[in-house]
Amino acid sequence: MPEGRSRVVLVGFMGCGKTTVGRLLARRLGWAFEDMDRRIEQRTGRTVAAVFAEDGEESFRALEREEAQALRQESRCVVAAGGGAFTREDTRALLQEGAVTVWLRVGLDTALARVPLDGSRPLAGSRDIMRALLAEREASYSRADVTVDAGAPPEEVAERVLALVRGRTAEKRTRRR
Repeated sequence: MPEGRSRVVLVGFMGCGKTTVGRLLARRLGWAFEDMDRRIEQRTGRTVAAVFAEDGEESFRALEREEAQALRQESRCVVAAGGGAFTREDTRALLQEGAVTVWLRVGLDTALARVPLDGSRPLAGSRDIMRALLAEREASYSRADVTVDAGAPPEEVAERVLALVRGRTAEKRTRRR
């Protein structure tokens, strides 16, 4: 890991594999794994969809920001950020602090194949909604330190992330000399 960075934060659109890849990556690194959405569900006793429906998106985004604040204290940890967390400037800054951020990039067709349009994901209402949301969020996701094509099987994606994260260590050392 680069000096001063003790976390890997996975960001990207719903269905990109943040949770699945995150667990695999954490296992390979021998680190803890934290999923921001699961933390919010445990804290509130409700699903993400229920929080959105009952309290609204802004309340949910405030909970994400609080989780990002708490997680920046963690070290040797892989974090799966919520799909919209990195789009909020304040939350993005908290996630970036002391971390290597990785955009798991997927196209619309891959996201649609992985995400049911059944209401279990609050912002996955239709193909058109997802297309617009993905287009809107890509500029924020592109602010991550590295980007990995996440259309491959999760094990392969985790290996690519691991190689890039380790490669950034060498890159940082080379630049400092």
